[in-house]
This record gives sequence, structure tokens and C-alpha cells, in this order.
Amino acid sequence: MSSSPAVPPDLSTDVPEELRRRLRTLKQRYGRQRSEPAGYRLELAVNRRRHQLVEIRKQIAELEQRAKVIESELNGFGKGMAALVLEEIAEYERTFPEAWSPTSVLGFRIWVVEDGRLVGARQVWDSPEFTASCTAHPGSDEVPHTDERCGRLGCGIYATKSLDPLFQLHLRESDRNYAVGLIAMSGKVVEHDDGYRAARAEVVSLVLIGKDREIYTTEPEVIAAIFADLEAALTSEQSRRLTTPILARIEEHLMERKDQSWI
Repeated sequence: MSSSPAVPPDLSTDVPEELRRRLRTLKQRYGRQRSEPAGYRLELAVNRRRHQLVEIRKQIAELEQRAKVIESELNGFGKGMAALVLEEIAEYERTFPEAWSPTSVLGFRIWVVEDGRLVGARQVWDSPEFTASCTAHPGSDEVPHTDERCGRLGCGIYATKSLDPLFQLHLRESDRNYAVGLIAMSGKVVEHDDGYRAARAEVVSLVLIGKDREIYTTEPEVIAAIFADLEAALTSEQSRRLTTPILARIEEHLMERKDQSWI
């Protein structure tokens, strides 16, 4: 009796045990047939595929392990890149002194009275809170710009570090119909030699000088009322008859609030 070819025990698991047992009995009884049955050739094909599958899975496992090593390396590279970016940001901030200020930066500015409204250098202020925009580049979120894309006089809300430039260049004791305020700047704040340009500002102290009336205030409600309706404010109980000297009293009022920057 001829012996049947050896078949690995895990190759016939897809064939029911009863059928495999019947086939073994027939082979033992009658021996191997002259030509290999199609089922045996199929079994060999299955065997090859399974061995190939085992090898592929080994390769996949090796690739997964390699991928983990590469991921770890990338994480390290990412941390290194973050450190380089922080260093580059620091270099920019040293070269171009600006900051997204977590605390308010205080500065001084003036408004003129036109048609019963307070007007800054370019725009009407209808509220003590103001957000800057760039007319040369509308929609930009980098206001105020520091790359001169919007001209020599860049965008932003302007303020001086002290009152001296305002008094020396813009105001005289005899002037009327204007306001001088202390503003708290936030967001992106660019520092210059004598002042600042900012993304946002809020008036925290204000002096309004009318034709013959004046208002000195640090009250948010009164400040808001002045910007909303200047003429009504000058006739309210918050106003009083204009007295001199004016500029010295303005400085005293605003500096008192500035010295209380912790409020």
C-alpha cells in the first residue's frame, strides 16, 4: 500500500473532520490514485497561501514596530521644531517690540469735537471701546501691522506714553471742544519711542472740554454717555462751568488714574 503525501495538520482545518477522516480511510484501504486529485492540488495552493500570509503578517508586525520607532522620532522632531519656533518668535519680538498683552497698556490720546461727536485721527468714536482695522488691508487679523504694508504711519489705535507730546504739539490753553483720555490698550500692542499702536482700546479716564462746560470723570457710565451723546452730556449734572488753568488740571486728573493702574 502506498503512503499518502504528508499534509501539515493546520492545512485541512477548513475541511470538516468527518470528511478528512473518510478520505484517510479510503487512502489506507486503496492507496494513492495514479493522478493527484484536484482537492490535493487545491490543498497545496492553500498551504502556499497560508505560508505567504504568515510571512506577510511577520512583515506587517515588523513594519508596525518600525512605524512606532518613526513616530517616536517624529515626536522628538516636533518638540525640537516647537523649540525652534519659540526661539524664532522671541527673535522677532526682540527685533520688533510688540506683544499680545495679557494686561492692559495705558496711554494718552485726544479727540476733537465735530458735529457733536468725538473724532480721532481718522474715525468717529461712538463708544469708549474701539477695535482698530487697517484700511489698506481690510480683514487682516494682524492689526496693527509692523511691516509697513500700510504706509509709514501704520494702522492701529495711537496713544502716547506721556501727556507732554499732546500738550506741546496739539493743545493750547485757549483751545476748546476736544477731549483728552487715558486708554487701556490690549490685544496686539506695538511700542514706539514715544507711544504705542494697539489693536483694541478702552477709555478709562476722560476730560471733555466744551465751549464753556467741562467734564472730568473716571466713571464708565459717564464716559459711555459722553461718547453716545456729547451735547447731552455737557448739559447734564455731570458737567460744570469751565475753569482755568485747563491743561494742568487735565494732567492732574489723568495721571491720578494712571498711577492707579492696578484698578
